[in-house]
This record gives sequence, structure tokens and C-alpha cells, in this order.
Amino acid sequence: MAAYALRLQVPFDRVGLERTSRTTWENISFALPMVDGYDAIAIASDPMHAARARRYALEQRPDLADRLIFADNYRVLERWWLKVPTAMYELYCAARRASSHGSNEVALPVELGGNAAGARRL
Repeated sequence: MAAYALRLQVPFDRVGLERTSRTTWENISFALPMVDGYDAIAIASDPMHAARARRYALEQRPDLADRLIFADNYRVLERWWLKVPTAMYELYCAARRASSHGSNEVALPVELGGNAAGARRL
């Protein structure tokens, strides 16, 4: 993603890399201190993975809710063969989380499109 950001002419000093994590949870945990000083935080990845990463960021740091924005990374029908099983897996995980907390509510990972500027508030 860093190489992609640089190709889009994002200034090098605005691109951060976290190289030690082994899971998405760890990646968010290790990366959040790197972005503490920024007004807006966007997680660029596959849409379903980005939704999970945003959820993890909010679980770890609820105070970031006002600064967490959507990257413009959703394209209709792009990699549909991956999105369907990934969506099913995310629904399964959401149902497991809900049942382990004794709740009948399921928080669905919903990916909505961005605005004209390519990002919007979460």
C-alpha cells in the first residue's frame, strides 16, 4: 500500500510503514502511535479488511472516532469472488462476538462508498 500511495504522489513523509505485526489487530495496535498527531486517519486496504481494521482501531482507541475516515477503496464487483466469502466470514465473526457477549445484536461490517473527495467520516 505504501508503494501505491507513493505512486499517487502522497508525500513520502506522510506514508508510514508498520513491519512487525503478524495480525490485523497487532498492525492496528502498533500503527496507532504512529498516527497520533494526524487530524485524519484513513486505513487503505481491501474494503472488508479495512472495515475490520477500522473496527479494531475503534475498539483499541475509541477516542479516534472523530479522526477515522474512509479511504476511497471500494469498487463495485472488484474481486467479487473474494468479497462474498470474506463477507460471510465477517458475519460469522460478528455473530460469534455477539453470542459471546450475550447479545442478540450483530454489528455488521458495512462498507459504504466515499464522497466526492474520496473520503468521509466514519
